[in-house]
Amino acid sequence: MKLLVSIATAVALTVMLLLSSVAANAQEVLPSREEDSIRALLPSLTDVNQIIKAHYLLSRKCVEMDTIIKYALSAYYLAKRHNNPEYVAASCEVIAWYYNTIGSFSLTSKYFREAGDIYEAQGNVVGQAMMLSGTGDAYIGMGKFEEGINCKLQAIKLFDEHHDLASAALIYRTIGKSCTEFQQYKPAMEYLDRALHNDLEVDNQRGIGRDYYYLGLNLNLYSIRTSNGSQLLAKDYFLKALNIQKEGSDEVFIIKCCAMLSLIYNDLHIASSNWDYVDSSYYYYNMGMRVVEQNGYHADDDLYEIARAEHKMFSGNYVSALQMFQQKIQKENLSNVTLMLLNRAFLHYYDYNNDFKGLLDLSDRIERERKKIYITEFALGISKLNNAKALEDQLASLYRSAKNRERNFEITKAQLTFLRAIIIVFLVFAAAMIALFSYQNVKNKQYSILLREQTAEIEAANEELHALMNEAQKQSELISRQTVEMKRQRNKLASINIRIIINLDIASRFQASLMPSQEKMKSIFKNIFVLWRPLEEVSGDFYWGTEAGGLKFVAVADCTGHGIPGASLSMLGISFLNSIVARIDRNHVNAAEVLTKLRNRIVKSLTRGSINNEDIHDGMDIAVCIFDTANSKLSYAGAYRPLWIVNGGQLTEYKADKMPVAVDHDRDSDFTNHEIDIQSGDRVYLFSDGITDQFGEREPGKFSKLKPKRLRELLCNIYDHPAEQQKAEVLSMIDDWRGVNEQTDDMIMVGIVVNE
Repeated sequence: MKLLVSIATAVALTVMLLLSSVAANAQEVLPSREEDSIRALLPSLTDVNQIIKAHYLLSRKCVEMDTIIKYALSAYYLAKRHNNPEYVAASCEVIAWYYNTIGSFSLTSKYFREAGDIYEAQGNVVGQAMMLSGTGDAYIGMGKFEEGINCKLQAIKLFDEHHDLASAALIYRTIGKSCTEFQQYKPAMEYLDRALHNDLEVDNQRGIGRDYYYLGLNLNLYSIRTSNGSQLLAKDYFLKALNIQKEGSDEVFIIKCCAMLSLIYNDLHIASSNWDYVDSSYYYYNMGMRVVEQNGYHADDDLYEIARAEHKMFSGNYVSALQMFQQKIQKENLSNVTLMLLNRAFLHYYDYNNDFKGLLDLSDRIERERKKIYITEFALGISKLNNAKALEDQLASLYRSAKNRERNFEITKAQLTFLRAIIIVFLVFAAAMIALFSYQNVKNKQYSILLREQTAEIEAANEELHALMNEAQKQSELISRQTVEMKRQRNKLASINIRIIINLDIASRFQASLMPSQEKMKSIFKNIFVLWRPLEEVSGDFYWGTEAGGLKFVAVADCTGHGIPGASLSMLGISFLNSIVARIDRNHVNAAEVLTKLRNRIVKSLTRGSINNEDIHDGMDIAVCIFDTANSKLSYAGAYRPLWIVNGGQLTEYKADKMPVAVDHDRDSDFTNHEIDIQSGDRVYLFSDGITDQFGEREPGKFSKLKPKRLRELLCNIYDHPAEQQKAEVLSMIDDWRGVNEQTDDMIMVGIVVNE
């Protein structure tokens, strides 16, 4: 016991030391074990500065976009409230990066400028320069190309003054990237070459890999305009970049390189009809998607969807490919790079199908888009040219004015005599006007009396208005007090919301820790896939598996509801299943017995302390299978959840009992046990109704569920594929059917290949 206490104390002190020693640097990334330690320690922290540091560190380590912005905003507001400028600036960097990633450039520039002001006040030149560069990216995203480039050049000047080659390379690289997006390929190549030169000089491998990526991107997009064969050179740059990024575990740019390689190999196939290029495209597509699935980075999903649509086109599924292209072109806020690559995909499609009208329409649209984004070198220098021309015009005007003054002097002398005559006439006219004004003065006195009377009325009205303004001032003060109270309540709600989010995260990890890992499932069943997609942070669907007494057990369940209520019931079910299997009789066990014992325990647990059991309807639908591989037998029992077995493309369904594992006095008989002979190669599938009940748009304006029939047809077509590929196909069908609709329920499916 003393040893355990010592270990726990050492771990806590280590984490506290980590929190107290971390600098507010936006580039810092912690190992995952430290992230887990901070998450575990966060609820027990009481010191405000420690809480701010913990939230900031979590925002830097997490990969899910929603989690990043949640912790970054929390750190930002806490730091501002407690006057901690160090973490205000660091949090601003993370928030600005998030908004830049999702395309909200006005908010991006706001937070970069706020961080830059803090760094400038602190004398942090490097931080100030980095924020100038980020602000430049935001301006470029808003279409203010010249303003963005000017910000970046100011940042480079600061870095050059401090001889910071690596940071200057980063800015050169971002300028080159921006020039590429605006089709300025020649200056883009020059800036990217400067970036590569600096990174090579300081041996910055991470920067070198990214330089090669953007050089490849620039050449690839340039080849769209010129068709000069630069795609092969671009491919070599991408391959070189990918090798460097693999060595440095630069996962974000591994995803980007794989996407571009998949698209380039598709282009090379179009140009040469060489199907080896298609195999290479699939290879890099799958490599990139595996990394996306591991770290949750989805910023380049548009590129992968374009590559996937081209794969469908190559396989002859033209209708589906065209639908994917058309859906993508209608998406708002596509980047210029994505738009150019999508237009090239459209060109391939129309050329593949000899659709000349489509080619003509595409040509018109590309030209319109090019005029919107294309900025020539002449356009970049036009303001200077206009300034020079204005100066020349001003000098010419001054010269003409001097000549005119000489000529006008002679004319003026002649006009002076004439002017004297005019003055005499004017004096006569003035005398007549004085007489007229004297008469008018008498009339004005009469008007003055009338004006004083009207002024008195206006003053009375002003006094009344002043009284109304005083009343309005009182109302304004009352509104101000109410506003302060509303802000206080809002801050209180925000604090409560943060605690709820943190508790949900903890509950999610508790649930995941109870369920067997997919690695454990694969150690029990050699060839198996597990598809688990919760609707919320925690799930009411769960899977379970174990091995005991020479038997292999597996179950898939759908608990009442979803979210926290469903997850609570799922954890109860997993615990009961583990307890039941621990006490089985090896020679007399069957699935129906396990299911009946599970129901007894669920009912006993849910009705404990309850007076009226009629109000309790919680429970679960579940399918349980016991594999006796030594005797080629399978025992199955189900509560509303069937068992499907596919052999040779033929699907056999074993129906479940129509009664739940729940409190139900009308349906409490024993469950039916199915003893099934199995053979090597049989495919066994268990799933919840969250998959078949998913709504999708069958045709425009008409929605329906996916239904078991479609799932059954898919499994019969893919049963002979490897388990993980089957999982990918099922997910693809669900996503294609769902489209833009929301997920309607938790989803789970387990597929097992017998004796493989």
